[in-house]
Amino acid sequence: MKDSIKPFPTHHEDIVLDVEYDFYGRQLATCSADKHIKVFDLDPATSSWVLNDSWKAHDSTIVKVGFANPEFGHLLLSGSYDRTLKIWEENFDEPLGSGRRWSRLVTIADSHGPLYDCCFVPSFLGLKVGSIGSDGKLRIYESMDPADLRDWTLLEEIDVLKAPVAAHLQSDFNVCWCPSRFSCEKFCVSALDQAYIYYKNENTNKFKLGELLPEHNGLIRSVAWAPLMGKSYHLIATACKDGYVRIMKVVEHVHGPGDISFTVSLISSFNEHVGEVWRVSWNMTGTILSSCGDDGLVRLYKSNYANNFQCMSVISAEGK
Repeated sequence: MKDSIKPFPTHHEDIVLDVEYDFYGRQLATCSADKHIKVFDLDPATSSWVLNDSWKAHDSTIVKVGFANPEFGHLLLSGSYDRTLKIWEENFDEPLGSGRRWSRLVTIADSHGPLYDCCFVPSFLGLKVGSIGSDGKLRIYESMDPADLRDWTLLEEIDVLKAPVAAHLQSDFNVCWCPSRFSCEKFCVSALDQAYIYYKNENTNKFKLGELLPEHNGLIRSVAWAPLMGKSYHLIATACKDGYVRIMKVVEHVHGPGDISFTVSLISSFNEHVGEVWRVSWNMTGTILSSCGDDGLVRLYKSNYANNFQCMSVISAEGK
């Protein structure tokens, strides 16, 4: 029987801290504490990953990479402990593996401390980027001119923490946007052991604190907002150092223009990783949640007919 998992060497010289697919799943980017980004292309004939290019992208540990929606071009975002965000564009005229295949469009260096998370926002909101680091400030940037992707403007700066954090606490700050286009813009941001929902007030066009996610008893390592897919409520999952995967149900109440409140309740929690949980991620329909932890296993959770989540599968590095 064919192995369901096919490992491949990345040849990074230090720990790999993030792995991200592009929109179509045909390209894969990795980043590492060795300060390098590597991009791989999927070979459909062999179902194997072939190196597209590798280059030194930052002057310190790179903690996050992410592809933009292809409607904006072939763009890659990276964030690092060197306090910078960088946006890269693939140059198809350069040969594969040359170290020049991806050219830097812009470097953004507004953070006063190491960056811990960054992402492109959902494409229906435009070409925007959000980032958060140890200074406790969430910054949102937008490319104002589609003809010049080197021109980015700081739209908003939100103080998530009252005071910056001095120590390097990898993955203790996270941000993810609500993927639904059918209500106001929202995101969930975590800082240390707290996670908050913010929403855009239509009257002021500024983000406003909505609600705190409850029940966390340790540093929050990851947050993930599920696609809505016709549900009347939202689901947000968190991974925590206390060993728990938590799934929150968020009901949005619209009282008038710019007047919104949220009811947040914990509907499921699991501590099956028997140790720290590092990452959670939803599938494209928001029906299956994956998590990974210190036990080296990936666990998949799915809701049953009674809308209770249960572990449906466990995947090990050996593919069993």
